[in-house]
Amino acid sequence: MSAPGDDRAVEVEDLTRVYGQFVAVDRVTFSVRRQEVFGFLGPNGAGKTTTIRMLATLIKPDAGTARVLGHDIVTESDAVRAGVSLTGQLASVDEDLTGRENLVLIGRLLGLGRAAAKDRATELLDAFGLAEAAGKLVKHYSGGMRRRLDIAASIVVTPRVMFLDEPTTGLDPRSRGQVWEIIRALVAEGTPAQLKASVGSGSLRIRLINPEQRGEAEQILAREFGTVHLE
Repeated sequence: MSAPGDDRAVEVEDLTRVYGQFVAVDRVTFSVRRQEVFGFLGPNGAGKTTTIRMLATLIKPDAGTARVLGHDIVTESDAVRAGVSLTGQLASVDEDLTGRENLVLIGRLLGLGRAAAKDRATELLDAFGLAEAAGKLVKHYSGGMRRRLDIAASIVVTPRVMFLDEPTTGLDPRSRGQVWEIIRALVAEGTPAQLKASVGSGSLRIRLINPEQRGEAEQILAREFGTVHLE
């Protein structure tokens, strides 16, 4: 396992989980460096979610070892949980609360004072492009907006390791791209303003084969993406 000064955030060796006669995870071994985005791929039923749940200390392995931030997931589970966050396949936010109320509530549950929780909620809503929808009930959010709020909720208190279980499942291509931009931006340290600048930057350049369709294309793209530049 890790030596002093090692930069690995997650170390997994022969991790195994069995349910009855079914082997859900069979001797999985891998490592993830700090400040690295690591993709864990496989078909449905391959054991991806089970592996993440073990690393997040929600379930115990039947064999093998794993360390997160240098802590054993079985014998030092409290220390692991103190440094990680988990965003599951389904949104964990409350649909009957507004976006702002969700983030403030989570902040309070994590020990922030009332003023600090409100300030942090405002920062994250702005950084994730949800400021205009902050006062709307989450039940009226689009899928992409809910997912962004879910990820924002995971960093109300900034974790050192984030586990994201299929974060773009069910999203349209545009929302999927926005979520991955946010995930890539989170790897770099910085303020919410820097996160917003990183996520919000970029442009879409389109060249039309038939110039006569320019007007129609501008209307469609402006409706879907906002500002566009056609050549």
